[in-house]
Amino acid sequence: MRVFYICQRVPYPPDRGDKITTFNEIRHLSKNHEVHVFCLGDGEQDLANTVKLKEYNVASVTAVPFTGIGTKFRALLALLFGGALSVAAFNKKKLHDAIKLRFAESKPDVMIVYSCNVAQYAAHFAEVPRIMQFADLDSLKFGQYAERSGFILRWVYKLEQQRLLAYERHIADTFTHSLVCTDVERRDFERLIPGRPVTLVANGVDLEFFHPLGLEKKPGSIVFTGVMDYLPNIDAVQWFCSEIFPLVKQQVPDASFVICGSRPVPAVLQLTQIPGVTVTGRVPDTRPYMDEAQVFVAPLRMARGIQNKVLEALAMGLPCVSSTAAWSGTVIPSGDGIVAADEPSEFANRVIRLLADPDYREQMASKARQSAETYYTWEAQMQRLDQVIDAVIHPHGKPNQ
Repeated sequence: MRVFYICQRVPYPPDRGDKITTFNEIRHLSKNHEVHVFCLGDGEQDLANTVKLKEYNVASVTAVPFTGIGTKFRALLALLFGGALSVAAFNKKKLHDAIKLRFAESKPDVMIVYSCNVAQYAAHFAEVPRIMQFADLDSLKFGQYAERSGFILRWVYKLEQQRLLAYERHIADTFTHSLVCTDVERRDFERLIPGRPVTLVANGVDLEFFHPLGLEKKPGSIVFTGVMDYLPNIDAVQWFCSEIFPLVKQQVPDASFVICGSRPVPAVLQLTQIPGVTVTGRVPDTRPYMDEAQVFVAPLRMARGIQNKVLEALAMGLPCVSSTAAWSGTVIPSGDGIVAADEPSEFANRVIRLLADPDYREQMASKARQSAETYYTWEAQMQRLDQVIDAVIHPHGKPNQ
């Protein structure tokens, strides 16, 4: 089977949300199928990463440079003349042309698109089955952004929410099948885009890579991981540092908080002025930072879909305290390695208990790893993806079935 797989960024290395999903899906599909990857390159280093994908039996990778100046200009034109800003931002003629050329040379059996921002690249190929992997509905994410923004940005985000929802509905209507990654997202999809076929294919976590390393734990240590120029992550660590961490320090004076992730913006770097707060910037491997910590926090007030950072922490055997929004993206029962809170004092108390009670912390650590093993193996999720692909290619059953 020949697969055209279209995604936002070069799906390697699997070090951020979208790349984790796309890499694991492409790696799985390439084992038994001819997979051609089409994507945008987020900088020169991202473009260089295309070489690594050849090690996973990918038939070809076409990556087109994606510059910040051009992105902003296209988004501005969309703001002025109509259309979803985030769709316009990802519109590159060179990638359109490359896909059309490859399609003419070798027609695929199925096209899979990750993120509605790049659905435009498969919009003209109605003659083959097309699967739209929303992961989450980005229109709802922009609604969350609007709630926490000033007047001008609130207006822009609200406008984007409306335009992007209209686009999401159009894609769901015209593509063969849609995928989402959590039950919450499926319910939102069925409410906002009723009557269209949708399947839940969740994320997984690499349990062989993410596992306890046996490093000595640092007393009072708390960690957060994530790309630190991403608005929900910025808001999360700012809220934790201003509203929650001071309460933790009152009860655990030696408490420390490590913000581990690439591209920290100035607002995040400024948090190092708070005693006990460290910002690492990009690191080659986040696992040692998690393995040395006693507690992982996910204080995300703007959260859609499943949080890979949470799955990785659980796989590392690291107890997690999260917002309800971040926890609700999982199917893990409360108390099985993760607990949720939204009010600062309650969130702080849950962190304090884990830091101060070794027996409870060890119990939660064991449950965390068990939850990752029980609910989030990539093998189980890829079986679901295979079933969807088979169903769209053979809607009336396989020949001789």
